[in-house]
Amino acid sequence: MRSLKYVLLTLLILLAIAIPSSMTFRPSSTGSIEGFVIDQAGLPVARATVQVSNIMYGGSHNAVTQPNGFYRIVDLAGGRYSLWAEAKGYSSVWIPIVTVEDGQTTRKDILLEREMPTE
Repeated sequence: MRSLKYVLLTLLILLAIAIPSSMTFRPSSTGSIEGFVIDQAGLPVARATVQVSNIMYGGSHNAVTQPNGFYRIVDLAGGRYSLWAEAKGYSSVWIPIVTVEDGQTTRKDILLEREMPTE
C-alpha cells in the first residue's frame, strides 16, 4: 500500500512537470485597425459606422467614428478582414480585404461620397 502511494505521488509530480513544459506560455497578441473616415472635401465624417468581418472564421466588430472621423477596432486576431463603412447621407463603402497582423496596427482611411439628393 505504501509503495502504491509513492508510485501515485511520483506520477502526479511527473504530470505536474510535464504539462507546463508542453505548453507555450506567450502573451496573446492581437492587432487592430484604425484610421479616419472622410468625405470628398477631406472633411471628417462623424458618427459613421465601421464594421470589420473576419474572412476565414466569421465574426465581426464595429466602431463609430468620433467627431474628427477617427475610428479604432482592437483585439483582432491576425488574419484577413473585410471592412464596411456607412453614414447617413453618404454612399456605403466595402473594402474586400484588409490584413491584420498580430501585435500590429493596420491603418485604413476611408473615403465616403455624399449621396445625391433624390427628387
